[in-house]
Amino acid sequence: MAFVENIKIHNFKSHIKFQSELLTNHIVISGNNGIGKTNLLETLSFFSNSKGIRSNKLENFFYKDNPDKDIFVECSLKQENFSSNIAYKIYKKNNIITKDFFLDGKKISNLEINKLVNFIWLSPHMDKIMYDGSVIKRKFLDKIISNLDFNFKKNIRDFKKLADERLVLMQNQNDLKWIAILEEKMAKILFQILSERRNKISIINNISKKKLNKFREFKIIISNDQELDLENENSFIEKVKKIFFEKRNLDATIKRNSYGPSIDEIFFYDENKQLNTDLCSTGEQKSLLLSIILSCGWIYKDENINFILLFDEISSHIDQKNIEKFFAEVAKFETQAWYTGTDKNLFQAIENKAFFIDLA
Repeated sequence: MAFVENIKIHNFKSHIKFQSELLTNHIVISGNNGIGKTNLLETLSFFSNSKGIRSNKLENFFYKDNPDKDIFVECSLKQENFSSNIAYKIYKKNNIITKDFFLDGKKISNLEINKLVNFIWLSPHMDKIMYDGSVIKRKFLDKIISNLDFNFKKNIRDFKKLADERLVLMQNQNDLKWIAILEEKMAKILFQILSERRNKISIINNISKKKLNKFREFKIIISNDQELDLENENSFIEKVKKIFFEKRNLDATIKRNSYGPSIDEIFFYDENKQLNTDLCSTGEQKSLLLSIILSCGWIYKDENINFILLFDEISSHIDQKNIEKFFAEVAKFETQAWYTGTDKNLFQAIENKAFFIDLA
């Protein structure tokens, strides 16, 4: 369970100053388009991601009428056995924008905040995940896994660092022995990345089948054309080392690593219609995306990871019957959920349980 009891915001986009005590697990932010509803959710998403819900640059989040003022966001966070204060500050120093995180007034890393609580969000621009190509699906999935498994996040980062170092050495055409050492390290990390992807996909698919039978059943399919044996780590490493060796000239020429975590192709599949989601209707795609988000919520709950849900314009492309089922499923997580919407009537199913913030 995680619960923001109080939030204070200074100089964040359209909000020069905002403060509210939050009295329930259901928070509904209502108001016209462009009034700043998503901005409130975005202040929270920044605790989990340096780019926020809309993946924008930090320079675009300063208060629009006075971009030289520091951004400061502070939350009183209640969890099952304790309470704490989390905050961040975004400021400009010597023309460089910096973001600092704090726990009970002490400066800490973003990783430490993530260990304390995660913010999971769904916004309208994420609808494209269901109909766009495999790359965006893989990035979406990797972000989910990274939040659940910090070793996976570290492996993704370490692989890129090693790959970049290998490129520099190959372009200078020196130290072949050290290049081979880097390639072996990369092969070992790649094994961990591909294995963990498959492990988490199996768990997510199983939850869809067993726990979300009131929703559209989905299946995440993963494949690559390399026929790599993930049952035998040593065999995998030797084969991948050979691939890296064979691709040295190509990688040095194109100045990028052509083989790595991106070899996996990810497909989302509608089990009801036996179709890839890119062939489903807009409403079906949205229902499937909601099912995937709910499945991830169940992983967090089952693994005792504290999380808070942020849903921006949740009702787009989904009918009232399905939205009511969604509210009922979210309630099972026993954690806080934030919603935005232009029409308060959309939230009738939780009207007696929700705390409404009306932005004029």
